[in-house]
Amino acid sequence: MYLKPIVNTTTIRPTMIITRFAPSPTGFLHIGGARTALFNYLYAKHTGGKFILRMEDTDAVRSKPEFAEGIMNGLSWLGIHWDNEVVPYQSQRLDRYAYYVDLLREKGFAYDKDGAVYLKGKGEELPDFVIVKSDGMPVFHLAVVVDDIDMGVNVIIRGVDHLTNTDKHRLIYDYLGISHPTYYHVPLIVDENNQPLSKRRSDTNVEFYRDHDYLPEAVFNFLVRLGWGHGNQEVFSQEELIAYFDVIKVSKNPAKLDFRKLGWLNIQYIKKSSLDSLLRFDKPNLKVMIGKATKDPVMADCLKELQQKANDIAELDLLCAPFSQDIVISEAFLQHLNPEVLSLLSDLLERLKVTADWSKIFIESTFHAFMESHALAMKDLAPTIRVLCTGTTKSLDLYSLIYYMGRNKTIERLSR
Repeated sequence: MYLKPIVNTTTIRPTMIITRFAPSPTGFLHIGGARTALFNYLYAKHTGGKFILRMEDTDAVRSKPEFAEGIMNGLSWLGIHWDNEVVPYQSQRLDRYAYYVDLLREKGFAYDKDGAVYLKGKGEELPDFVIVKSDGMPVFHLAVVVDDIDMGVNVIIRGVDHLTNTDKHRLIYDYLGISHPTYYHVPLIVDENNQPLSKRRSDTNVEFYRDHDYLPEAVFNFLVRLGWGHGNQEVFSQEELIAYFDVIKVSKNPAKLDFRKLGWLNIQYIKKSSLDSLLRFDKPNLKVMIGKATKDPVMADCLKELQQKANDIAELDLLCAPFSQDIVISEAFLQHLNPEVLSLLSDLLERLKVTADWSKIFIESTFHAFMESHALAMKDLAPTIRVLCTGTTKSLDLYSLIYYMGRNKTIERLSR
């Protein structure tokens, strides 16, 4: 058997579930393919089994090493880890396909015609079909079955577009006298108009989500929820998904791509991301803030509050800017400065200097006393203070902002 260099056979039980994902390296990792990989991965892990990755590269013209690398990078980014140390390529296994072709000929189930090899079908319901092309290259139907046999795959989860292929594959198993795997066919993902997702759309490429700063955990969660659910729960850890996922619970209806849901999920994961998780993003202000947070518990609390405020990583980076660099107030934000408040700032500054205490309680009481003495409402005061301290109109609540900014920096920025 060809299994040995692919999976450690000493760890495989006779009843162990083995699934696989077998993409063609002829393009990017499509999110439909990524979801198929996720379903296979989760089901294998849910049952204590193994998940195998291999490459179907018999299309020598369109298959490229960079596509294979991109697929593997995309799966790794999502958090999908395959159990085989060596990823097999069909182009390196031609001797195995030739062996099975000879076996099918000997059994009288395959014959040569016009330079190609055909497999006998079952009449009109399943006509004869090619298993080796005239150039000697095996077609998908033969290669996929041989690969699954050699790699011990016994559960196959794939799209409903493979339904017609399954009859051909089962026939090959029958001719070889080998029990065929259990097949599950999951519905396709459709777009906003209930049409199958076009591969020409840039947002169907897994790399699109990585490049647009989505958290991989959010995309993982999002893709699994396209056709599968567990009660009313929306946000899952990977451990929970492994514990709950069962392929028989996948809906039979097409799953509609909903980017609003992905955006919402991304926010949920930003809120609870660890510092190590946030370090994955090449965002200058966020990196500085993380550096401060690792050394200063107060800055760590500040970053946690900023995470609750941000709608995406880019916005989190902007929210970190006032704490990581000097600010410049653009012309667009000058209109938010209240002249009356500006004229009274010297009084506020004196009040902020009066005690060594610097706490949210002190800051809140000081601002309340200031507003009361000048008959100001928060709506009159807050925009001016926020713009002077951050250069923008969106930040933490006013008292938290001033507290985390610190006495010296607050006084410096309000004195300009």
